[in-house]
Amino acid sequence: MTAPEPRPRAVSVAFWCWLAAAILLMLGGLLLVFAQGPAPMFFRGAGGLWIVTGALLSYLAGRARGGDTRFRRAAVALSVALAVLLALFAVMTSGLVWLFVLILVTVGAVVIMRPSAQQWYVPSDPPEPNA
Repeated sequence: MTAPEPRPRAVSVAFWCWLAAAILLMLGGLLLVFAQGPAPMFFRGAGGLWIVTGALLSYLAGRARGGDTRFRRAAVALSVALAVLLALFAVMTSGLVWLFVLILVTVGAVVIMRPSAQQWYVPSDPPEPNA
């Protein structure tokens, strides 16, 4: 039995960027949802969205780190959609924390698509055709 190919550094960097972004998203969402005083309902709803999105991003990042191509693609797609929403939210709230999360999400998506990381996700054995 041959030893499995070691995980490239690009995959680990992308995982940790996504995990840090997910943690910051969930913490920021919790702060928005449970804010003291009068807060617009829009911000409380956005906080709930950030909590769910952070949990989903951490799940997808963990599965992508394990070597599943489908979860890598899903995490990249979520990162692109999240980047657009975070940019809009950062402009609306003038918050620098959201820009930091935006940078982490974008770096994770770009690094996981590098050729060294993509080669690791390519299966070594071609699938068997159904006869």
